[in-house]
Amino acid sequence: MTIYLAICDNNIADRKQLERLLEREKDRRLHEAGDVMYIDSFGSEEALLATPVKYDIFFIDITEGASLGMDIAKKLRHRGITAPLVLCQSTVNYTSYVNAPEDIIYIEKPVNAGQITHLVDVAGEWSKKKTPLIEVRCQNDTHFIKHSELVRAVSLDRFYTRLCLEDGTFLEMTDSISSLAKQCESYGCFIRCGSDIVNICHIRTSAGNGFLLTNGDTVKYRLGQKRSIIRTMADNMKYLEIH
Repeated sequence: MTIYLAICDNNIADRKQLERLLEREKDRRLHEAGDVMYIDSFGSEEALLATPVKYDIFFIDITEGASLGMDIAKKLRHRGITAPLVLCQSTVNYTSYVNAPEDIIYIEKPVNAGQITHLVDVAGEWSKKKTPLIEVRCQNDTHFIKHSELVRAVSLDRFYTRLCLEDGTFLEMTDSISSLAKQCESYGCFIRCGSDIVNICHIRTSAGNGFLLTNGDTVKYRLGQKRSIIRTMADNMKYLEIH
């Protein structure tokens, strides 16, 4: 099992102590069960909010600046992040907030090893249940997207793929479309149209030997791909909206 953890704490000493506890837990789990933990540590909300969707749990305590820890928790929930949020109380009493988001875990500092073990277990249970994300490595950064956001992927070069997302934006992935196809296999709703990858949930209507997509693009499939396309659509009929 792989677990992604995020620390956001403006107190350097507290942040380092939490990192040490998590590193010990990481080593123990790797040795005993083969579990892998990735730990990212941030001193400000700007860095944390860059790619929050990939994390399975957040340890937060920001006590200075325009946004305190509770404000960051609210922003994460507002962005649709439903992973466990742990507010580590030091100088700010987060439990005193009357309009706090639901499902917040409150713990007092200093955090101990037993609490860490329990909270990593919580993160592990969350990781088992969540829908896996598609990892998109671009030239300067990495994005994690939901499969439902991907409308179409176009091969631009051997190791260069353009992803068209449902909000109209594009990501330039520095990897082959075949590599992306392997990530998409488990979702069962992607088809090959020519050399492109298409999410059948974003097909608006048929157009000859192709489809009109929800973003306005038209894609063509090869005759040899037709049987596979029909099978994928049949397997997903109960999930598709019929208009």
